[in-house]
Amino acid sequence: MSERVGSAGLRFASGLPSWLVIALACALLALVVLAFREHATLASVRRRRVLDALRIASVLAALALMLQPQWSRERVEEVQGRLAVLLDASRSMSVRKGDKTRTAEVSETLSRAFDRAKQKPSLYTFSDELAPATRAALSDETLASGDDTRIAHALASLVADDRELGAVLLVTDGADKNAAGLPAALARLGVRVHTLATGSDAELDDASIVTLQADSVAFLREPAQVQVHVRAASSQKGPLPITLRQGSIVLSETDVEIGADGSGVANLSFTPTRLGRAAYTVSIPTASDDPVPQNNQRAFLVRVVREKLRVLLVCGEPSWDARFLRALLKGNPAIDLITFFILRTQNDNSMAPPGELSLIPFPTDELFEQHLGSFDLVIFQDFDFGPYQMGRYLPHIRDYVMNGGSFAMLGGARSFGAGGYQGTPIADVLPVDIVSGEHTVDLAQFAPQLVAEATHHPLVELAPRLSDNIAAWAGLSPLVGVNLVAGAREGAQVLLQHPKITGQNGEPMPVLVAGNAGRGRSVALLSDSSFRWGITTGGRTGDTSAYERFWDRTLRWLGRDPLLDPAQVSTDRERYGPGAKLRVTAYLRDTRYRVLAQHGFRVVLRSDDGQLLRELPITSDAEGHATVELAAPTVAGAYTIAVRDEGSSDALAEESFVVEAGGDELADPRAHPELLRKIAEATGGHSFDAGAELSFDDLPSTRSHTLGTDVYAPFATPWFFACFVALICSEWWLRRRFGLR
Repeated sequence: MSERVGSAGLRFASGLPSWLVIALACALLALVVLAFREHATLASVRRRRVLDALRIASVLAALALMLQPQWSRERVEEVQGRLAVLLDASRSMSVRKGDKTRTAEVSETLSRAFDRAKQKPSLYTFSDELAPATRAALSDETLASGDDTRIAHALASLVADDRELGAVLLVTDGADKNAAGLPAALARLGVRVHTLATGSDAELDDASIVTLQADSVAFLREPAQVQVHVRAASSQKGPLPITLRQGSIVLSETDVEIGADGSGVANLSFTPTRLGRAAYTVSIPTASDDPVPQNNQRAFLVRVVREKLRVLLVCGEPSWDARFLRALLKGNPAIDLITFFILRTQNDNSMAPPGELSLIPFPTDELFEQHLGSFDLVIFQDFDFGPYQMGRYLPHIRDYVMNGGSFAMLGGARSFGAGGYQGTPIADVLPVDIVSGEHTVDLAQFAPQLVAEATHHPLVELAPRLSDNIAAWAGLSPLVGVNLVAGAREGAQVLLQHPKITGQNGEPMPVLVAGNAGRGRSVALLSDSSFRWGITTGGRTGDTSAYERFWDRTLRWLGRDPLLDPAQVSTDRERYGPGAKLRVTAYLRDTRYRVLAQHGFRVVLRSDDGQLLRELPITSDAEGHATVELAAPTVAGAYTIAVRDEGSSDALAEESFVVEAGGDELADPRAHPELLRKIAEATGGHSFDAGAELSFDDLPSTRSHTLGTDVYAPFATPWFFACFVALICSEWWLRRRFGLR
């Protein structure tokens, strides 16, 4: 144990702003100059020198009083501490030098040092996190598997956990992506850092994908780009081919020219075709002697969303309901709306030519034959197809829905049975059974009732809490008029029902019904007065938001917003290293949005080409949540995790993730031994290269402990102030004595 002087320094305790200090200094300098000019009138040289010296001493004393300079000195105690060995376990340590990896190269040196050591130091491994280890880790061939090299984080954690730590032997290749300012940062920790460097700073004959730059969000069916940065060794000749794939499907290929600095950039295009998280891989050719083949392929994920929901709204006539719905859709920047109002039939008697009665003709062929598939949603609002010779297009709409499209029919005197849709192809995709006849519309006012088992369906979930949702529906203004149907189709879900009228099946008459048709979705709202949930409710309560919330959720559900899917599954990260711990979380509900509590499921892991890799059983809790942990695949690529019900092959929910053998850690696998030498120099340690004869007992392991700081302020004492006054008085007395003012 010994004491030494640590850092020392000078500071000014006055706290005056710099501009004021400069102004006062200038004023004092002016006093000196004026005094010198006045003293020059004296005949005696001796008297002039005495007065000049007194004036300079007075000014300097005044400056010292004004600035109050202080000298500080830190007293530091050196104490003997323990030695710890910190071994890099990141993937860059798996790079080979000849027939040995970097880990194997330093493991031999460490093993010999452990054998000779009288006192065995503690051993830790680190990559993105610090972990204690045993000596067996030195012979573990799978040790170098971490996703990142975080030297500062590991050392700070070690110092915080061990107060008796005196020195650390840092064993690494120095491939830290955040190395800027690292030596100075480690010096502030107060422990010696000895370094054992592995790897060479010589150029690797390696071609690699350094970074991929793609937006985290892409739009469905809209072109997107990924920018690929590559690096190649100086021996690389000619252009470097780059390939973009989704699964086994090649989406784009190009060649990139390698510049004089060994780098190149290329842009590859892709067009997402499905909503949700999508995984893509970028690869370059791998030579047989490539020292780091893991960095020749990288993957990235994008969240695919709709740029705009493309909606076709066909209305039979202008009405308040049509006016409010059209205004809502048109005012939403996320919706691309095309609306047609049919104001007359071909049988209407008119004395004017058709061109003078319509701004544009109704383009039925273009809409329902050529471009129907470009719409995400088709809405018929109080529309009677018969008088407009549109019967031949109804099969196209049915096929559009069965193949994955969405369709909604809203009530009115021209909808459902009143519009003659019974027995048509449209009836095949509606979630209700239509009846025909003259009396298929009831015009009485009524307040629809929320179906108890449907309270969590997104179409009617106006508030997240059950009690708040029930209260929200109870507070809405009643509707006027309902289309009468036989009842809901088998498999469809009734969300709102009539409080008094019943259907042919004896059940309450449905008012709002949602269902599936083939791969598509459909909604039936059997009233043309939903606008009353907005304007009428707002006039009574001041809140018009229920109408907007209802239609927003209805449109999102019909547009297959993944956030409104009944079952959800997610992973704790988007990308993993080979064999890393993967945590899967699921929230499980059936297609009717009922919680699947205490239920058995299977977690299914598949490769991007559909190959089954693993199945695990899980059980949901009372709220439908389930969690499971598993090891990520060891082969790089894109993967899908899905949850399915026991005994079923259909996935309730699925999510994608990627496994990267290289990632950012191996994108630039070059070692940086010079960084380690700077760390050792900044912290008072010694630096070694792999293969050197190392003795733990000879490594200094003292640590610094501050005993406090001594502050000297000689100009803040009464004695100095008395001296200052004496100087002023002496100069004044002598000036008077010598005949000056």
